[in-house]
Amino acid sequence: MKITGAIFDFDGTLFDSMQIWRGIKERYFDYHGLVLTAQDEEVFAGLRLQEVLALANERFGMGMTSQELFADFFGFIEQCYMAEATPKNDIVAFLEKLQARGVKMGIATATSEGALRPLLEKYGMLGYFSEILSVYTVGSAKTEPKVYDAVLDSLGTEKETTWVFEDALYAAKTAKEGGYNLVGIYDPTESDADGLKAISDVYIHNYSEIDLDS
Repeated sequence: MKITGAIFDFDGTLFDSMQIWRGIKERYFDYHGLVLTAQDEEVFAGLRLQEVLALANERFGMGMTSQELFADFFGFIEQCYMAEATPKNDIVAFLEKLQARGVKMGIATATSEGALRPLLEKYGMLGYFSEILSVYTVGSAKTEPKVYDAVLDSLGTEKETTWVFEDALYAAKTAKEGGYNLVGIYDPTESDADGLKAISDVYIHNYSEIDLDS
């Protein structure tokens, strides 16, 4: 594996944390003492996060600006991370190997950057990454490669030797279509593991399986 740069997803790729996002809207509203009706749940089901928060603010009178509500939501996520998330199998040892080889590393995430840093610090992982960027910062979801490209620009590595590490098929497809090498990471929350395996240059269940000398 010729590698000079590594761009990691966060949830399901660096950390076992995808379970936190199951029913997260309901958990967040319960955190604020709000009860969703079946009609509320139906309305919220098809909305993006910002739309859910804006509608909840209007419907429940939460009394926050959109910026305050966004920060409050990801503050709640941070609490969940610190209590429930753990690193993926062998990831710290793998990051150590990459660092020893001079590989530059960054994170491209669909979660606000501020929610990640305390968890990375907790497990001694923050220092491995020279860049952490979210889709919210770059203004584009992972249906487009903008967040990967922004991290690549920051790392300053060649795309041909930069690998993206992803557990979600839709994001992995974006990375491949954007011209990146792809390591697919097994996570039980991805319903089409076979699809992810099929498009991956390397597919693993844990990081000890990667041979950097191959």
